[in-house]
Amino acid sequence: MARQPILAALALGIAIAINIAPSSADEPWRPVAPEGLPASFDWIRLKSDEWLKGEIISMYDDMLEFDSDELGKLSFDFEDIREIRTAHVVQVGFARRSPAIGQLTIDGDQVRVVGERGESEFARNEILSLIIGRPKEINYWSAYAKLGGNIRSGNTSQVDYSGRFGAMRRTVRNRIAFDYLGNITRIDSEDTSNNHRATLGWDLFVSKKFYVNVVGAEWYRDPFQNIDHRWTLNSGLGYQIINGNRATWTVDAGPAWQSTTFVSVPDNDDEVSTSPAFRIGSRFDHELTDDIDIYVDLEALFTDTKSGTYNHHVDTGIDLDLMGNLDFTLSWVWDRIEDPRPAEDGSVPKQDDYRIIVGLGWDF
Repeated sequence: MARQPILAALALGIAIAINIAPSSADEPWRPVAPEGLPASFDWIRLKSDEWLKGEIISMYDDMLEFDSDELGKLSFDFEDIREIRTAHVVQVGFARRSPAIGQLTIDGDQVRVVGERGESEFARNEILSLIIGRPKEINYWSAYAKLGGNIRSGNTSQVDYSGRFGAMRRTVRNRIAFDYLGNITRIDSEDTSNNHRATLGWDLFVSKKFYVNVVGAEWYRDPFQNIDHRWTLNSGLGYQIINGNRATWTVDAGPAWQSTTFVSVPDNDDEVSTSPAFRIGSRFDHELTDDIDIYVDLEALFTDTKSGTYNHHVDTGIDLDLMGNLDFTLSWVWDRIEDPRPAEDGSVPKQDDYRIIVGLGWDF
């Protein structure tokens, strides 16, 4: 009789052990909200089975930007995302068909979009980009502004100030960007440096790696390099060489045309020079830490001798996140003309100009 309680206790222990023992066939844990279409937040699930709640910002070039209230802005390789469930309406861009608009669900390779026009399904590898929000103009835009300066007074009165700002309109397949960079140094009311550069470009993405530089334009002015103004028009093809979680590198190249009006020229010399050209561009970005980013931007043009033979613009620097969208920026800019045009008095400008720019920036 004494054996019955022992056997009963043993049976109960075995039953409990079976019920709490882990099973490899069990589904990984998931929060309650992502079971259907969430109502308030976007959810993403990583390959590690970790869930994050927040807001998807966008996905371009296989990089998904995500904003978490606790962790801040994060970047992920799109291939490292196992599941996505959005509360917000998303525009899903494709390379060869019209965008799908609605709430997005991704589970492995299966993609589902539920919108006002019904539900559609397609393969994950067809996705080119993601834009959060309905097709409203404001959802396509982003911008930045950076300012720096230095003021000295006393025996010498000196003012240095620089500014750069830009805006970008990015849809599921198109990118239109404008950028401006200007620097002025004034000593005792006399300019010793005064240069300005403005660029405008339109890129059309045909795949996740390739894009067409449909048209690009640049205006440049630097009287101290004997350039009253210089116009450049270009087009070409672009390719993304590196597309990692913390680093990206794109290159593009193609034909161009350049026209330069000089401040002064020797007698019997033309004040305006035009030339066909070949342009090469490169942009490298690397996120060293969550708060420190570095970049290298290069543009080089090969022209005829009267237009300078060769000129380039190198802009490299570091951005340090201070708080929110406010950054501390340190940049080094190098402009070079291989064969500067002599001025009317016979003087020849130096080939190279260097600048160091320190300031604060704001992205919005």
